[in-house]
Amino acid sequence: MSKIRNFDAEFCGKVPLNQTNLIQPHGVLLVIKKDDLSILQASENADSVFGQPADEIVKRKWNDFLSDAESTQFAHLFQGTVSGKLPFLFRVNNQLFLSLVEQQELFYLLEIEKTPHEEGANTSFVTIYQDVKKVMASIDSTTTTEETCKVVAKELKAVSGFDKVMVYCFDKGWNGDVVAEEREPEMESYLGLKFPASDIPKQARDMYKRSPYRLIPTTEYEGVRLYPILNPLTNGFTDLTFCNLRSVAQVHLEYLRNMKVCASMSTRILKDGELWGLISCHHREPKYLSYEMCSVFELLSDVITTKISAVQNRDSFQYKSHKQDLQTKVIGAVLTEGVLGKEKETVRQLLDADGVAIVSNQSVETAGATPGLQELEDLVFWLQANNITGLYHQTSLPAVYEAAETYAGSGSGLLALPIEPEKGDFLLAFRGEAVQKIDWGGNPNEVLQFESDGKKYHPRASFGIWKQTVKATAQPWKKETLEIAEGLRNFLVESRLNKKYFG
Repeated sequence: MSKIRNFDAEFCGKVPLNQTNLIQPHGVLLVIKKDDLSILQASENADSVFGQPADEIVKRKWNDFLSDAESTQFAHLFQGTVSGKLPFLFRVNNQLFLSLVEQQELFYLLEIEKTPHEEGANTSFVTIYQDVKKVMASIDSTTTTEETCKVVAKELKAVSGFDKVMVYCFDKGWNGDVVAEEREPEMESYLGLKFPASDIPKQARDMYKRSPYRLIPTTEYEGVRLYPILNPLTNGFTDLTFCNLRSVAQVHLEYLRNMKVCASMSTRILKDGELWGLISCHHREPKYLSYEMCSVFELLSDVITTKISAVQNRDSFQYKSHKQDLQTKVIGAVLTEGVLGKEKETVRQLLDADGVAIVSNQSVETAGATPGLQELEDLVFWLQANNITGLYHQTSLPAVYEAAETYAGSGSGLLALPIEPEKGDFLLAFRGEAVQKIDWGGNPNEVLQFESDGKKYHPRASFGIWKQTVKATAQPWKKETLEIAEGLRNFLVESRLNKKYFG
């Protein structure tokens, strides 16, 4: 098995994305002091909205640009327990502008759409509302995660007009698997491909947990600086973590251009508060989405999050319910007969294993496919030497225990339940090798191309399929299986302590 280099951990995840001090030029940014509404910073394109350069705007207060009614409305924006970004309309030079206001500890961030806002656009609201209701109904009708993702890709492409919409979920190593896709025929298909974690490194993933979407209307933009460069209150760069206008890293823009993509929109999917996946939209031409349409994506992100969580929680409940009868049978055997060995086949099914070995009182009982007797004894010694006293699991035992290479076919995966580890008493569950053929979207070992100075770098230019064969690795243990195993281990340990049951 060829080893994949983890650029996500080694390099890409260390770049501070929130301290760019640059915004994208499709909007204007103001940093406004909370206590007196003095303007601390303005983006250098502020004249496109206010008709004044940034160095003049920062000499004024925000209220100078507002009517009395607008000032009152702004003062009441964050009263009570309101949080997050709130829309705010104001008029400059007889033109109406829409802004988003984010409240931070010492100041407000005000993101302003450069294009004047259409007044009385009730018809657009009705159309958007109808589209949202249709998409929500389609999502609600699905019954599996796969079906939900397919519907999401199809419906969002229809609503947004992007050339391609993909849904991909993250694996345990934060690589992204494209599980659904809707595209124009001319767009290259990535369905079924895996993309390395460095494509969306840790810093970017952390931002998606706190910010629902990221829009790049064109990859050909030039970033706009804030004036002055340093925030006068903090004497440092203003934290743009939650700012939709925040400029993105040049290497990401180059990455998109290498994909032949000119505009991009990404929306998060959460599960249990953690990042589960992303909806990624691509367009071949520049494409700007209004705040209303971005809000649709944000709303649907919440709908999709709720649906996928519900589907997966239902599947988890059904799985656990199915295992309950098996668990009852195993516990009953220990309580009534004082032995586990008679139910070793039931234990194998309970733990979703290809084989189990009960090592107790210097004897070994097995069921299904397991390593040989001497190999089991050596493995127990290795577990003791490594002080394994709690539940332990591996999907590739040969990767951490060289001797296991000889029995990878039957024991690539290990789930070890220590009962009295100091005496060598363990319940061991094994899974055989599951050879995987992975199609990567480009060689994951070449995700970055460094220049001769070793500092400047570029993303890969090719996204052609790069095939990898993974051996000596078993299917990973489900979270539910690990919970069942921990419960079984606790029962067996307590039974051994109280009544000497287990053998």
